[in-house]
This record gives sequence, structure tokens and C-alpha cells, in this order.
Amino acid sequence: MKTISTLLIFASLSFLNQQEVVYQGEFDNYSRWTTFEGSWKIVKSGDTHQVVFADDFKAKEAPDLKIFLSKAALDDIESKNALKKGDPVFVAKLSAYKGAATYDIPSSIDISQYKTIIVHCEEYTKLWGGSPLN
Repeated sequence: MKTISTLLIFASLSFLNQQEVVYQGEFDNYSRWTTFEGSWKIVKSGDTHQVVFADDFKAKEAPDLKIFLSKAALDDIESKNALKKGDPVFVAKLSAYKGAATYDIPSSIDISQYKTIIVHCEEYTKLWGGSPLN
């Protein structure tokens, strides 16, 4: 009986920790002058969403790199209009330039309304790269 109870508790906890991949893709390097590459995904766990950068992520360091979601298509976004076109919303400040990292998406953001994930250097108005939400 104790073994069955333990298994049921373990199964319940495993179910609670399941993540659903909502979107995933590979970053496109916007500029030949910067390093920006790797894979990413947006996962849903319960009522929360997170952006997860994979182990293969690499970006050239910059003073003010931030992650945004945009309603504009990636092809329509350029450095000068990245924060003006497509009603972009701030997700998080980039905390790691290499390797895996996870960023919480604010609960006020309805990710289904957005087409693109971008990383932008706000201080120098420079688009590092992005990817369509697939």
C-alpha cells in the first residue's frame, strides 16, 4: 500500500512539472558584425510561459541586450524600427551570452498575439537577431 501511494504521489508531481512546447526555432543573425545564433523555445508550464535558450546559444556581448516579442514579421523588423514596429513587448534582459538560459514571460503578455521573438540592444538601437514564432 505504501508503495502504491508513493507511486501515485510521484506520478502526480511528474504531471505537474510537465512543460508544453508552444513555439520553437533557430535565431537568425541580423547583422554580419555580431555573433547571434542558437535554438530557443517557449514553453508553457501551468499558467506560466518561459523563453528557454538552448545550450547552443551564443551572442556577442553588448551593454543592453533585451528580449522582446513583436507582432511584426521578422522580415519587417530592422534596427531602427525594432521597438516601434509591431507593438513589441519587453520580456526580459538577456542575462547570459552563451549557453542555456530561461526567462519568465510576464503573465500580462498574451503570446498568441505575437509573431516574432527578437533580441535588441536598446542603448545603441541595434537588432541582434530574431526568429519567427513557429
